[in-house]
Amino acid sequence: MIYEILNRSAFLIAALVILLMVLVYTLLVRRNDRARNKVFILMIVLSVICTVCEMIKLVVYLMITDKTSAMVLLDGVEFLHTGFHVLIPMLFCYYIILINGSHKHLHGIKRFIFFLPIMVIELLLLTNPLHQLMYEHDEALKFHSGLGSVAGYVFATVYIITAGVNLMKYKDAINRRRLISMLILFPVIIAGIFCHKFFEGVNCEMFASALTMLGIMLTIENEDDRMDAVCKIYNRAELKMKLGNFLRVGQSINVITIRLTNYDILMRLSGKSGVDPVMKRVAECLKEEYSWYRLYRSSTTSFMILTDLDKEEAVQLSERIYVRFVEGVYIDGIDTPVTIQMMRTAVPGELSTVEELMLMVDGPLPADLGKGIISGDKLKYLTRSNNLEEAMQRGLENGGFSIEYQSVHDIDDLELCAIKALVRLTDEKLGVLMPGEFIPQAERTGQIREIGDFVLGEVCRFIKSGIPARCGCRRIYVNLSFLQCMAPDYASHIISLVESYGVDPGMIMFEITKPVNKNDFEILERFMKTLRTRGFGFLMEDFGTGYSNVEAILALDFDVVKIDRSILWEAVKSENGKVVLENAIHMIRELKRRILAEGIEDSSQIDMLRDLEVDYLMGYFFSRPFPADRMEEVI
Repeated sequence: MIYEILNRSAFLIAALVILLMVLVYTLLVRRNDRARNKVFILMIVLSVICTVCEMIKLVVYLMITDKTSAMVLLDGVEFLHTGFHVLIPMLFCYYIILINGSHKHLHGIKRFIFFLPIMVIELLLLTNPLHQLMYEHDEALKFHSGLGSVAGYVFATVYIITAGVNLMKYKDAINRRRLISMLILFPVIIAGIFCHKFFEGVNCEMFASALTMLGIMLTIENEDDRMDAVCKIYNRAELKMKLGNFLRVGQSINVITIRLTNYDILMRLSGKSGVDPVMKRVAECLKEEYSWYRLYRSSTTSFMILTDLDKEEAVQLSERIYVRFVEGVYIDGIDTPVTIQMMRTAVPGELSTVEELMLMVDGPLPADLGKGIISGDKLKYLTRSNNLEEAMQRGLENGGFSIEYQSVHDIDDLELCAIKALVRLTDEKLGVLMPGEFIPQAERTGQIREIGDFVLGEVCRFIKSGIPARCGCRRIYVNLSFLQCMAPDYASHIISLVESYGVDPGMIMFEITKPVNKNDFEILERFMKTLRTRGFGFLMEDFGTGYSNVEAILALDFDVVKIDRSILWEAVKSENGKVVLENAIHMIRELKRRILAEGIEDSSQIDMLRDLEVDYLMGYFFSRPFPADRMEEVI
């Protein structure tokens, strides 16, 4: 008898084992905060109950000989089984709706229609003793399903089909691998339902349900590849997918961004390698303020919160977080507090694309943003950043970029010795744009290489024209972003480009821009060495600000060092400023480098710089930027 029970309940035993394993694992990982997690756990529990009910019915049929007792047990177990079993397809459909966010559309009459079938079936079940439309057991204890049971199977099929349609409609809400996995589960569910309905004695429906729960756990509930390993919250890829989905389904959310502004300092002070105690600590603080599953590590130094709170509640949340950090959040063993810059926006509304929203964490932080939480009109600079990218692309395609030049003079006789190439962008929508605005954006978007090729090509054509040589110009200074230098093939690319014009490389001196990290000196040194062997020269930009320091001068073989104009202007205003200028020039001369001073606006500055033995001068005193075809006239 026991053997027969085990043999006939093999599918049920396998289903029960799988369901219990899935339930235990789900509870152990403790990801049961969200509505979808709770629905998934409920589906597992109901499946367990239904499986146990099926096993009890089998035991009753085989072991209980008293018909009255058997009838009571069978009716009771069937009531429980049917009542819980009809809920599973509906819950599965609702789970699919929850994972893609389309549940926000399920309100009012739609919500009533969604739950109406299950309410009808449950009402029929409660009143079954009166009409026996759901099921009955005859005198021989044989089970007979009624029209209500057939309706239950029809409604179950409708829920499954609805889930499939919803999944395909919002397929972008989950990645391709999970989508395929979920689609594979649908035939399993439907096959289990119809096999149980039309093949009496084959108890495979709950086994199909168990396989479905296992598949969901492995593909949807298991989120390891979507989690940031350090902070134990969602990662950037999941953030972008979620933002795209919210925009597609039209769900209103409030987005709060937290960017660390002293991350590099804190990491250096931590003295740890291979771990990130800074972001881990910040993540812990944010989890204390809001639900972890709404938090995302959006970049190395930033977090983003996606909340469905209303605007007032979102404002209160952002202010609470800001105050907490202002009061001081510290990393263990570091006496320097974490400092942040926060932004808040409503979606859809102020920002309307994933690209614009990601600029909240990837875009530059203008110096004039000030303190506090940036929101509303102050975020317009982000759309400006996006517009700049589009303007640069139009400029590259439609000839919107142009080159102007500014003269450089020998200090001894003030004669022209070189010119500096300055790139400009004129856009049909944004007007004339200066490099200080669009070059940083080009470096972030990768358009800097195309712009750099355009500038170098125009400079080569200008050299080829012979105009610079006729005007006494010995070199043309060309800005070169450090990011360009980092590309392994860029030195050879420059050589090929210049050789294609047949001009003397000695006419070109590259002015290295963009801050250089000490660890990158070796890469830049190799780059410069390769080009120097072909005759190109190099100039260090803006000594006295940013990265321009003694370490860079010692490590890298610059021909000329340019003194930042701010140092010159401060020297004119104060005695301390003059001391700084004198010592900077003395140090550079001792290192055997030539010196260029920019920002010359009057003759008194020239006299002071001549006494300090500067080599070259540049500024509006001599000329403002001019187009190539006016060089001879200007000179």
